[in-house]
Amino acid sequence: MRAVDGVHVEWVDDEAVALDPTTGQLHYLNPPAALFLALVLEHGYQRALTELRSTYENEQDFDEELNEMIEQMKEGGLLVDD
Repeated sequence: MRAVDGVHVEWVDDEAVALDPTTGQLHYLNPPAALFLALVLEHGYQRALTELRSTYENEQDFDEELNEMIEQMKEGGLLVDD
């Protein structure tokens, strides 16, 4: 899995927006989603998973939330299969 080509993340306070330049669509991201997408863009999907799990390791049910977040990013066109 990888971020869609050309997606750009811009931080606004503690949240972020992601722009898909091919569609012009803006996606508003909460802090974990913004961090995850930024990590995917910079380091790749697997390392992003590892880093985010490490950051939120003390959060109960985070793996379930992470899976939901990834599905939403796929449905929104921010993440695509390799």
